[in-house]
Amino acid sequence: MDLNATIAPFVRASNNIFKEMFDLNIHKGQAEAEEDSFTSQGFTVMVGLIGGWEGWFFLDMSQETALKLASIMVGEDYSSVEDEEVLLAGAEIANIIGGNAITDINNIHSGLNIRLTPPSVFAGKDMSMFNVRLNACSILLQTDAGNVKLNVVMKERK
Repeated sequence: MDLNATIAPFVRASNNIFKEMFDLNIHKGQAEAEEDSFTSQGFTVMVGLIGGWEGWFFLDMSQETALKLASIMVGEDYSSVEDEEVLLAGAEIANIIGGNAITDINNIHSGLNIRLTPPSVFAGKDMSMFNVRLNACSILLQTDAGNVKLNVVMKERK
């Protein structure tokens, strides 16, 4: 599975969602193969993928970026990523990006029937995230609200 092709639908969905929901442009970097682990910037949303391909994707950002995005999305200011509204906003952003990306993939590859699992949100400094025995691809999405790392891990289901 080509890593650039794997992450491309997620990058397109992120570009669209950040522009439509937040009025933010993304200046993306190059997709790169990810080692089997990375250190979180402080706020990570993970969404599982099931169906013809399986895996997950992460949106990882600083806590400051998470607070800014939640504030733009909800229209209120927040001071802690532990605020339920901030956690829910992060989960919803990942759900929307994931849903759009998976719709794109399923339209191109009919019969895969990929679906999303409910998101999990992790907030904390210097957390290590591991992609055990799977190849990952990541890209840094640079926005005026801060950087968001998009990490995608997928493999064909046997």
